[in-house]
Amino acid sequence: MRLGRQAEVDAGAMRHSHAELLLGDDGWVEHREHGVTYCFDATKVMFSAGNISERGWTGTIAAQGEVVVDLYCGIGYYSLPLLVNAGVAHVHACEMNPDSITALRAGLEINGVDKRCTIHVGDNQETAPALAGIADRVLLGILPSSEASWPLAVRCLKPDGGVLHVHMNVVDNNPSDIDAWAEQTLSTFNTLAQMENRQWELEIIEIRKVKWYAPHIRHCVLILKAQPKE
Repeated sequence: MRLGRQAEVDAGAMRHSHAELLLGDDGWVEHREHGVTYCFDATKVMFSAGNISERGWTGTIAAQGEVVVDLYCGIGYYSLPLLVNAGVAHVHACEMNPDSITALRAGLEINGVDKRCTIHVGDNQETAPALAGIADRVLLGILPSSEASWPLAVRCLKPDGGVLHVHMNVVDNNPSDIDAWAEQTLSTFNTLAQMENRQWELEIIEIRKVKWYAPHIRHCVLILKAQPKE
């Protein structure tokens, strides 16, 4: 038996858990949902119960045979559902937190998908440039904002485009706030694509409202599709 006390997750890039173990020998757990087993030390890395619907939905995407770049992989929150349930061919997982990498390796192995994932250890600003032009799909799953890696995401997509999953905490005070954010984000990605000489048309496929992160702050995911201009 183990008992812990949850605390606020660290706001830094490593997203350390500050959970305190009150009873038991260690914080290592295995958690299963939607047919995927996640392994992690709850005292060292975060795991958001509020993202369960997004993790489940990610596994239902029609992505069979795709190559995916996950720029903020963590313990495999979204990469594991893609590998286990969506049938992607390969995931390139970028992660800098050693505790998350340990958990990711365990999760890949226990789910039997370790041969279909390459882990790129370190800051994605340093590791992801080597992944330019290889991805059918790029995941940008970090909060409060993934904007620092938007240029990288554009470069990682194949020359003929692909799909972007853009996570963000969005102020939601008025009915138009989220739509306005989505349109502004679309405009920014169009500009980034032009800067990279990508002759793309980008369109909004879906705006996903994952959870309330704080009062008037909503965790959203914008799904964008890039394809060649006609």
